[in-house]
Amino acid sequence: APFSRDSAIALPRPLTSADLMGEASGEGLRVAYQGCPGAYSEAAAKKAYPSCETVPCEYFETAFQAVEKWAADRAVLPLENSLGGSIHRNYDLLLRHRLHIVGEVRLAVRHCLLANRGVKIENLRSAMSHPQALAQCEQTLTQLGIEHREAVDDTAGAAKKKISKTPLPLPVHWLLNFMDWIFLQKISRMMRIM
Repeated sequence: APFSRDSAIALPRPLTSADLMGEASGEGLRVAYQGCPGAYSEAAAKKAYPSCETVPCEYFETAFQAVEKWAADRAVLPLENSLGGSIHRNYDLLLRHRLHIVGEVRLAVRHCLLANRGVKIENLRSAMSHPQALAQCEQTLTQLGIEHREAVDDTAGAAKKKISKTPLPLPVHWLLNFMDWIFLQKISRMMRIM
């Protein structure tokens, strides 16, 4: 039979990232991220899917596994940082896992210095944060005389460990940078019939 415009409508079309992003609000989506509640990755998930349910994971690898085992619909992982460059660990994980990139979000990251109430800025001697955050804030930490730096898995986790009761943000001019997060999803089929 000759090809006609009507017959083209019945042909399957490739699935696009717009099809995979789901409902704009993310209602009903479970999005895995590395870190504890309050982490920048959770903020990235909420920026892309305001109504999603976030699923904290201890490690980046765990976020990948959550999607592979259908415990989460998507995972959000940082890939690029405007100051620190690529997050190589996550590029390596992309090669080892069979997940697909289905979206991207850019989020402004503002590093803040927190201390317990009553602590004066001139008395601070150590800082704990993610290695990227420590590297990005190297100059400011040095200017403040903060000599000891402890690297941990995530910035929110560091705050949770060290701050007792209500943290007090100190009036410090801090650093602003941007990070790009990607969303990963397990795709069982790549074509969709209209």
